[in-house]
Amino acid sequence: MKNLRKSSYGKTWQAKSDDWYTNIYVARPLLHENFVDYLTRNSDVKTILEIGCGAGVYPIKLRELFSNKKYLGIDISEQAITYCKNHSQFDFICGDFLQIELPEKYDLVFSHAVVDHVYDIDLFLSKIVQTCRKHAYVSSYRGYFPNLGEHRMTWNNDEGCYYNDLSVNQIRRTLIQSGLQENEFTIRSQESGQRDKYLDGVETVIEISRK
Repeated sequence: MKNLRKSSYGKTWQAKSDDWYTNIYVARPLLHENFVDYLTRNSDVKTILEIGCGAGVYPIKLRELFSNKKYLGIDISEQAITYCKNHSQFDFICGDFLQIELPEKYDLVFSHAVVDHVYDIDLFLSKIVQTCRKHAYVSSYRGYFPNLGEHRMTWNNDEGCYYNDLSVNQIRRTLIQSGLQENEFTIRSQESGQRDKYLDGVETVIEISRK
């Protein structure tokens, strides 16, 4: 696939504040409740990777979720990672997940509202499959598109990011091509609690559980 990483990719996240990330979290309460329930139910999780940790809503404000667990957060924003390092004892890396080669796998890999903006959706999902030892949880806030044949990507040059609508059919093909069996993943809709003139309050959630 053609590399769609533009030279200005990622600039929109470089100056976002802690309050901006908190507001994004608060706007989607049902989605985050669902994730916390998912994390709680998977008691075998000891190591965790968050892709797109931002200014650390989970590792800072909800750090009790990761008690007695090893957590690593990755984000493309240097400012966000600096904030996390200054306010948390967990580990953080600044960089583009699609460009980073991590030396180990994690019991749980999770990512909220990041796949909506990446420049290679299938590579992003494939790397999650490669990086998760047991479980993965990926949410896409822009909607649930079961009838979309292929992913739909729109570039916003002013913001330096893509706006992606994910095809359920293409997600399924990518996960199988990445080595998963049909019984190792679920692609479903999830109420987020967020409704405005752009969003209908329904997200796409991908859950992976290796057998």
